[in-house]
Order: sequence, then structure tokens, then C-alpha cells
Amino acid sequence: MAEVAQTKASFSAVCVERCGGICCDPWWGIISYPVVKEGGLENISVFRADVLKGIRARLQRITDAYKTSEAPQRPLFGTPEKYNVIVKDIRATGEVLTINLIAMFAFKCRFLSDDKSCSIHPSITGRDIRPPHCGWLGAPEARQGERGYCRIIDDAGSGDEAAIARAIEAERKASAKSLAEGVASAEEAAQKVVDTIRGWCATNSPNLLPVERPAEPGRNDPCWCGSGSKFKRCHGR
Repeated sequence: MAEVAQTKASFSAVCVERCGGICCDPWWGIISYPVVKEGGLENISVFRADVLKGIRARLQRITDAYKTSEAPQRPLFGTPEKYNVIVKDIRATGEVLTINLIAMFAFKCRFLSDDKSCSIHPSITGRDIRPPHCGWLGAPEARQGERGYCRIIDDAGSGDEAAIARAIEAERKASAKSLAEGVASAEEAAQKVVDTIRGWCATNSPNLLPVERPAEPGRNDPCWCGSGSKFKRCHGR
């Protein structure tokens, strides 16, 4: 039980008592991935559908991965509270667009209690039925850039109260910013991505945008050729 006690100390004393479980409420599921679009944005509706499909696929990957290890398994997450899909960068090579996206999903963990403690934590259950990812989170021995690194726990280990306060505030601001920029549905997130890419193309590669054809005039409208005749008596015949 020594290992459980040590885990409880690092999880409860730092994560709950000090920062209030910032990384768990909400818990951000984050996946980076590329999207390659050939032929530019000739068909915006098809492209939007492809982006939406990609967002939903990454969401499914996260929800499938985060389940308890008991039998039967129980999922940690339901529908995200917010979707924040960021266009990290865009490159155009000829008529091929390469877009790097960061998909972020804000979840409310079903096992996070009102006091920000984990109801399936091994210090409570006596056994660890959490997904492996939860066990990595906040590893006291992890260093920056390593799996499970937490700047708050790292600073707590140093005993530097000012550093702990700065780390907590940085985490709060980062989460609040992502929540403020997020939207309520995958459809809205996909539309934001498409709008961002269209704006980029308009500035950097307008040839990749759909060609907007002028609407054909009505039969009784003046003809587009400037003859002064009605369209139906001129080029509309």
C-alpha cells in the first residue's frame, strides 16, 4: 500500500488541495493531425463534411481510449462541453493544401466528484481501474516534455510557493482561453476551420478558392452584354 499512499499524496495534496483539479475540470483531450486537400476548395460543402468527419473520428478515438479497466468497462467521458479545433498552419503546393489541425475537446469526467477528487482513484478504491493515461497524469518523477509531466506538481516538489502559484495561474488561463474560443458542437468547429482556411486562401492562394460565377439575369432583366435589350430578346434567346 506504500505505492498507493505515495500516489494519494501526490494526487490529493497537490492536484486537489492546491490547484482544484484544473486539468480534470474540464479535462482536455487533444489530438494533432494533418489534413491534405487536393484540388483546392472547389467544393466547400464536401470539404466541410470531410473536416467534420475528421473531428468526429478524433473524438471517438479519445472516448474509446478513456474507459475503466474493469469488466464491464465504463467510459469516463460523454459529449464534450466545448470543441476547440485550431488551424496550426497551412501550406499550399500547387493545388494541394496541407493543413495541420489541433483538435481539443473539453470533457467533464463522470468520476470527478464535486470536491474535485477522483472517485476511482486507487487511494479510494484500493485498486487501479483507471485508464493508463490517468495513471500517467501528474507523475511526480516526470520532467518537462515527458509523458505525465505537470508543471504544478513539478513546482510543488521544489517547495517554491511563488512558482506553484504561477503554474496554477498559467494552467487556469490556458484552460479559460481554450473554453472561450471553443464552440458547442462539432459542426460549428468544422465551420470555423473552413472559414479560417478560406480566409487564408483569399490572402495567400486565391486560385484555390471556388470560382464564383455570376448569376444568370432574369428573362426581363437587361442583357449582360450592354445592348440595352432585355435578356430574353438578346443573349437569352
